[in-house]
Amino acid sequence: MSEKVITYLRIDAQGNLVDWGGHPNYYGLFNLVKGKSATEQISFLEGLLPVVHTEVIQFLRVGTGNSAHVHIVPYQNHTWVLLFDATAEHDRQQKVQQQANELSILNYRQSRLIQQMEDTWQTLTKEKQQLEQISQAQSRFVATLSHELRAPLSSIINSTELLDKPVEQYETNYLTTIRNNADYLLSLIDNILEQTKLEIGQVVLRPSRCDVKQTLKELTDLFLPLAQEKGLTFTIASQPTIPSFVRIDGLRFRQILINLINNAIKFTEQGFIKVTLDWQDDHLKFAVADSGPGIPPESQAKIFTAFHREKIAHNLPGVGLGLTISFNLIQLMGGKLTVESTPAVGSLFSGFIQAPATGYISTVAETSQTTTTSLLARILIVDDDIINCSVIETFLRERGHLVVSTYDSRDAIQLTQQIQPDLILMDLLMPHLDGYTVIQQLREQEFTQPVIAISASNFEHDRLYALKSGCSDYLVKPINIEQLLAVIEQTLSKVNA
Repeated sequence: MSEKVITYLRIDAQGNLVDWGGHPNYYGLFNLVKGKSATEQISFLEGLLPVVHTEVIQFLRVGTGNSAHVHIVPYQNHTWVLLFDATAEHDRQQKVQQQANELSILNYRQSRLIQQMEDTWQTLTKEKQQLEQISQAQSRFVATLSHELRAPLSSIINSTELLDKPVEQYETNYLTTIRNNADYLLSLIDNILEQTKLEIGQVVLRPSRCDVKQTLKELTDLFLPLAQEKGLTFTIASQPTIPSFVRIDGLRFRQILINLINNAIKFTEQGFIKVTLDWQDDHLKFAVADSGPGIPPESQAKIFTAFHREKIAHNLPGVGLGLTISFNLIQLMGGKLTVESTPAVGSLFSGFIQAPATGYISTVAETSQTTTTSLLARILIVDDDIINCSVIETFLRERGHLVVSTYDSRDAIQLTQQIQPDLILMDLLMPHLDGYTVIQQLREQEFTQPVIAISASNFEHDRLYALKSGCSDYLVKPINIEQLLAVIEQTLSKVNA
């Protein structure tokens, strides 16, 4: 404290100001008069005089805005009022207090922020759980829908194959009509289920070595007759730079091209369909051009939207999912699909996917695909679909296999013990006891023979779960009989190798 601002006031027993010293003006004490009441001249003394003991008032704010420590001391019949400058100390304490207040506010805000973050985290966690429950419910719905739709179609399609014997021409036409319409219904169901799986993130790619040339040959064999039937020119041209084998999900790539080509043929009434393929920098590029009616500019932006159909398509089969599925699959495979079109001239759908080249490596599995064993076996069929079970049983018996069937999964364990089958065909979704549980019980009883799963679900996680549960293979309904017979032959060959 600076001595120049130390001030004293002396007051007599009657409360009158006797004298003063120092710098009273510093403390706002102006025009003091001796012999006059001190309390009338000095407002902060009002109510404090007289005093018996020393009184101390700290950080008293005085008239000039300064602060003072005031000591009121009774001494020899007088009262001494001593004022010491406390302005700097007061300002320091105020600053410290302000910082403490600000820190307190920051701590409060931080606490609120942490609480808000915790509340947000709990809300997000709850929403995530709800979304997971919705996703699981959607998956269960799609799986159930897949089973309910595919199972009867499997019976229809396989029954027509069973009836594929020499018959009258009109009967052949009836069977062909039934089979074609069943195949069409199956394609619609597959598209709807595929789009649903894409929307809920259930599509899993399975990259493997894909023979591009073989894929193109299969597409030519599939679509050339359809194009010729409409009088269209159909060509597939591939550049010599394309490797013989690339690593992609071959089934998905084939599905993409089938959707694009099928659309082109469907809408083109005259002219051509041209498919071109090229490969560069580990990317497979493809394009499907047609001389069809074209797409108006205002419709091109929404052409890949699910269930979108142009007016011209209203009288044509389909539900408007093929392009959407292709668009989403291509994105999933690290690529992009675009469209260029001129009304009354035609359309060009161009796309690319990631497709690193890979060499050809022969495997035992591939070799076995080209050979047949003609091994006869005891086969147990466990399927609650009586028609499907009967159809498969008939085809297997025609091949000379000994076949036993049961429509009740609860009988599977006992039948296995009785006949000791070389192979079991197991439906996975059955009442009373599901196929997974039956397989688990069989494996626990040390049944080591192969079990081929039959399911209406084409979800990848269901296939993986079935294989993990002890199945040697997984087939999706409707069962292709030739494929089934080939898988049985391969499986028996491995067992007897």
